[in-house]
Amino acid sequence: MFTRDSIGKQVVLFVITLGFYGLYWMYKTADQLDRGTSAHLTPVLVIVPFYGLWILADGGEAVTDQSQGVLFLLFLVFGPAAWFLIQSGINEIAEGV
Repeated sequence: MFTRDSIGKQVVLFVITLGFYGLYWMYKTADQLDRGTSAHLTPVLVIVPFYGLWILADGGEAVTDQSQGVLFLLFLVFGPAAWFLIQSGINEIAEGV
């Protein structure tokens, strides 16, 4: 259910698209977490400010060793750290590590 994606490629796309790739990544990641974990997410709602980060952090808890609260605070304070943790967790599961 999970697909590996290059974090470097994501950073480049984020910069080139002036941040719009971040919205796409949130939607795509919420969809993967909805299908691949027991978290019940509605991917389209991730674009709602704060609520979207909260539900993404909820799903991210299943692929990282961080709690939902920690991931949410990371999104608020330093978003790239939460992005990195969640994407790294997805990549590990996709590779079967």
